[in-house]
Amino acid sequence: MDRLPVKYKGKTLMPMKASRIRRFVRDGKAKIRFDRKIKQYWVQLLVEPSDKHTQEITLGIDPGSTFDGFSVVSQDTHHCNYELIQRPKKGRNSIKSFKKRQSTNRRTRRSRKWHRKIRFDNRTKNKLAPTIKANVDFRKWLIIKLLQYYPISKIVIEDVRFNHYKSKKGSSFSLVEQGKIVLYDWIENLGIELEKYDGFNTKKLRVNSFDFDPKISGLKEKGNKDFNTHCIDSFVLACNKEFLENDEPVITFKKDINKKVIFIEKIVKQRRRLFLTRKRYRDYKFYFRYKKNGAKEHFVNRSRKQNVCRVKPEGIHSNHPKKWIYIDNGYSEKFKSNAAPYGGTTLKGHKFFVNNEWMNRLKE
Repeated sequence: MDRLPVKYKGKTLMPMKASRIRRFVRDGKAKIRFDRKIKQYWVQLLVEPSDKHTQEITLGIDPGSTFDGFSVVSQDTHHCNYELIQRPKKGRNSIKSFKKRQSTNRRTRRSRKWHRKIRFDNRTKNKLAPTIKANVDFRKWLIIKLLQYYPISKIVIEDVRFNHYKSKKGSSFSLVEQGKIVLYDWIENLGIELEKYDGFNTKKLRVNSFDFDPKISGLKEKGNKDFNTHCIDSFVLACNKEFLENDEPVITFKKDINKKVIFIEKIVKQRRRLFLTRKRYRDYKFYFRYKKNGAKEHFVNRSRKQNVCRVKPEGIHSNHPKKWIYIDNGYSEKFKSNAAPYGGTTLKGHKFFVNNEWMNRLKE
């Protein structure tokens, strides 16, 4: 990239050219940092900047059901492009499968905790579906990240609309339409200017600006990791626009276009999953440990602890007696590769019996 974002004492400044960055780093006036979450290099100033004035920088957003395009553009520079890869709609990592596993595990936990308090009131109104909420939260996360490095003063987003009453062909638009009002209200609460651009005019803007349609269309090509697949729309939305004599929109950006795209895929985190659902515990082949020499050894973990249980003394009917009688009930064996939620008990030999009776051990 020709320019990198700059920060001084937590405040975002205008991006700096690469030649100037090299001089600042050489003289000890700046350090280059890296944000691994958005794969972005940035410059940390160590001295007072000569000017804190910032130009207008616009963020263009092209939301989609599976892929989202983001572009950061100023008046003369195309800074960066991002493409968000949302969670899959089907399969093991989909939101639907995740919520199903979550409810199953929660029922298992609640069966063990009888007096568990209510976590939340699930009888709320105007609640987003989990799949839609995950997409909206992912967009919010990237917007917050970009605001930390670029002095963005305006956001232009494609307002997706479809008349579902007249036609039934807009089923693919439903995932994008749902939750857009929540995102719009959230952006306006940040104090940033929000401009909504009609989705059916985006194609006119592309064709008039490049004299042809550079976008790669088609269901098979949607997953192509290319600038002209999704980020071309977010780029033209972020550029300044003017209208021709026939009221056709066209962009006024005349500099080189930065076609480098940073792809960010949603990280699937598995929280609070019981060991019964983990693959490595279902079969001993997937459980291993490391020896001192670094070699990997597969094993089955068996805890050979004495299974000491307690019983009430004879003739006492209270549920909480003052003293208990502790009995050595053999050795408990817990197999981590076993699907049983409890450890088995084995009684080997006659060392636990004295004259065919239990050997009691009293403990104060």
